[in-house]
Amino acid sequence: MTTNPLDALLAGCPFDTPGPTAHFVPAVRECLGLLCQRFPRYAGFVRQRAGARSVTDLEHVRALPALFLPVLKNVAFDLPAAVPVTVRLTSSGTTGSPSVIPLDEVSMSRRVAAMAASYRGLDILTGDMEALAFLLDPATTRMAGSVVIDAVLRSTPQVRGVTYLARMGPAGPDFSPAQAVAAVTQAARRGPVLLVGYPALIAGAVQALTRSGTASLPLPEGSRILTGGGWKSFLPGMSVDQKEFRQLAAAFFQVPPAAVRDMFGLSECPAVFVQCASGSYHVPSFALAEAIDPETGLPVPEGEAGLLQLTVPLTTSYPLLKILTTDKAGLTQGCPCGLPAPVLVPRGRVSAARFETCAMKIGRAVA
Repeated sequence: MTTNPLDALLAGCPFDTPGPTAHFVPAVRECLGLLCQRFPRYAGFVRQRAGARSVTDLEHVRALPALFLPVLKNVAFDLPAAVPVTVRLTSSGTTGSPSVIPLDEVSMSRRVAAMAASYRGLDILTGDMEALAFLLDPATTRMAGSVVIDAVLRSTPQVRGVTYLARMGPAGPDFSPAQAVAAVTQAARRGPVLLVGYPALIAGAVQALTRSGTASLPLPEGSRILTGGGWKSFLPGMSVDQKEFRQLAAAFFQVPPAAVRDMFGLSECPAVFVQCASGSYHVPSFALAEAIDPETGLPVPEGEAGLLQLTVPLTTSYPLLKILTTDKAGLTQGCPCGLPAPVLVPRGRVSAARFETCAMKIGRAVA
């Protein structure tokens, strides 16, 4: 039986090579063909910007046009009947209107498999553990982080159970630091735990414990703390600096600093960049990350900051193959952890207003 190029892309450790593997270009070609067949407006956009040539090498991939994320919030592609959408994921919407990502069963399963592969490749889920999620319960939200992480944890045999410590209520997120403290305390008595979710919520629980006179809460050996998003705000009055959080969490929960990791990602992209033990965000081999000069559209020199552009051929239910974000980032090679995969260095977000002309041009092209 012939393996689908998109599935072949997810085989093996995604951090063992200094860039995309040999499966990457065939996967892009397969994904692009399906998207152009299903979305005529997108096919026209690609032809207008890149011509009708076949994708046979990495330079052809780099020449494909990217969709600018602010445009995708305003320009919707009609979903054909051939795409049976099973879930519509959303972004948090903290910087404007939330994105909505329609996924069919295949695209959703590949997104889950991609995150699981990153976790395995960076030893996030090693040994049996209980997960305490400082995330919105996916029964109350369709936010991408909650839904995808939930699917990964529940599909991992080492995870004994998942408990959610926040819910989306009628008035917004509902989170009780006292209840979170009780859940963490009880779970720690049963064995290693994984604390996963918004750093502001974890910091809120630590603050509640500190106020009650608890100087530390040692977690069992083998425990992990995995954060994602929410550095600026989520819990009212709680703003968190990432470096300070890592030091605080390692000291309070008495785990090695290497056991405290962070994730960086976007709801529109199935690739999530997870920190290694040295604190670097590695680019998995199923993704091509580039830092782009918005004026020229060309990659900036290694280490310099540009707009983050991502090519990930895992979603065939919507034209998200190649996207240009409003996140600033640099890309480097070499990490003390020894992994050869490229390192992504996030450097904040820029205002989309600066790129209004670019957005208008892309908007007209896909309208």
